[in-house]
Amino acid sequence: MAKPPEDPRIADLARYRKQREAEARKKPPKPPRPPGSGLLGSNPRAGLILALLAAGLILFFVLPLVLPLLK
Repeated sequence: MAKPPEDPRIADLARYRKQREAEARKKPPKPPRPPGSGLLGSNPRAGLILALLAAGLILFFVLPLVLPLLK
């Protein structure tokens, strides 16, 4: 049994529904980063936090070495 020729005026609505559902499931694209975002990200206090952390680590490791020299 041969298939009858498809009429171009008849639309397959299931195909459109599947395409619309696939687009709804697709994640939205991430916006591109601005060129001035830098290494530390978008947190404006990241530099301060990094400086405090570095100062704390330096004091933690260097202070025990310096204290015997001060006596």
